Amino acid sequence: MKKTITKTAIMLSLLVAGAADLYAQSAIYACGHIRRTRETAITNLKNSGYTTAILFNVNVEKDGSLTTDFSWDTQTAAEAGGIICQNGEYVFDRYQPHYVDDIKSLVTQPTTISRLEICIGGWGNGSYGNIRDFINRYGTGEETVLYRNFKALKEMIPEIEAVNNDQEQDYDVETAVKFHRMLADIGYKTTVAPYMNRSYWQVLVRRLNEVPGTCDLVYLQTYGGGAGNDPSEWKVFGDIPMYIGYDCEASGNLSEMESRFKNWRDADGVQGGFLWNYNSEARNVNEWATAINRIFPTKTVDKAAARFYQDINYGGYSVTLPEGSFSRTEMALYGIRANDITSFKLLSGYKVTMYSGDNFDGASVTFTESSSWIGTEWNDRVCSMKIESVGTGIGGVDADASDALAASLGADGTAVIVSGAAVGKVELYSMAGDKVCETAVSADGSAELSVASLPAGLYVVKAANGSAKVLKR
Repeated sequence: MKKTITKTAIMLSLLVAGAADLYAQSAIYACGHIRRTRETAITNLKNSGYTTAILFNVNVEKDGSLTTDFSWDTQTAAEAGGIICQNGEYVFDRYQPHYVDDIKSLVTQPTTISRLEICIGGWGNGSYGNIRDFINRYGTGEETVLYRNFKALKEMIPEIEAVNNDQEQDYDVETAVKFHRMLADIGYKTTVAPYMNRSYWQVLVRRLNEVPGTCDLVYLQTYGGGAGNDPSEWKVFGDIPMYIGYDCEASGNLSEMESRFKNWRDADGVQGGFLWNYNSEARNVNEWATAINRIFPTKTVDKAAARFYQDINYGGYSVTLPEGSFSRTEMALYGIRANDITSFKLLSGYKVTMYSGDNFDGASVTFTESSSWIGTEWNDRVCSMKIESVGTGIGGVDADASDALAASLGADGTAVIVSGAAVGKVELYSMAGDKVCETAVSADGSAELSVASLPAGLYVVKAANGSAKVLKR
């Protein structure tokens, strides 16, 4: 992080995000990496900040079997691959005995993942040709092996909410509609991931949503073959939310992704972003996910308590938080990367306790006022935190009236300088609620309280109208 220290006056300015009708989301295509290096990858994905994991890939073979990383012609599995469902039974445990528990773990707290999808398709993938031929021959009834295989998968992992259609060849709208209606009957929603052939996708989604809610998301590919796509030209899906994507394997330029996503958010009203793909540890998934969450917030803040900054002197990205407890996963959902806080602004009346561990464990430190530099020991070390109001035991405090009141310690530390106070008197209390002194307020709302004889600590300045400020002597 940047470490250029300047000595400037600190003015607290917190931006509060307004309530949204729909929280935005961040998604990632999770490939075979989560099976090959399961212990590391599953944990990283749970802590990432992504709200949706799209499991890539489920292939549909000619006989209706479901496979992943498996050669049907040679009947051999690649590393961590195999047959998922066959003849109406889940059989992937023969290849990957931990898979069910791992996938269920992705949506088990603590985690940022709240939605799971499986993807069918992709460049060069023949699944939808196989689906077309199968349905034309056998249909989609409950007795068919295609139906029974998808039902077996749903029964084994009911947490899988949707099937992501990444059809990139073998376009046939009639059988695609039948297939996704079959999936809906089993209990799957549909999402689509188009990169071309806009009219095909428009018809498919319209026909599916003759039963409202069958297709609930559009993931527009704006990379690879879809690099020329403009979201404004794909507004053909009614009120279904659209997310736009970025290929982090083709380009590791995080700033480029941020710029594109911000532009499309502002110009075209897209509501979320997704990444292709997570198939190695070449990129920090927490860094990329939190960047998306700052552009498309997954959380709203009704009442700000503090704002946290990536760099010294309130530089870099910044995120506002309310009062509350924020584990590593909660921080990620708000858009704060673990081990990335360098400075912060704390609203009067709050304290923040920072922890080096993910869930309020490890070393800790407590701050009661803003800091433009949290120090070498804590720079880029915070993984969880608690923001709490500072209890005073003082009655008659009106939080809504406190914005106009200002109180600060004089240069020599012997007096508290007050401005913006209501007519009457201003009082000084200890944090235990004991009044230690008072004085009259001038006509212009100013006052001066002598604190030369008081010990160091936190005090509350309270005006006649109930406005109050916490300050440190």
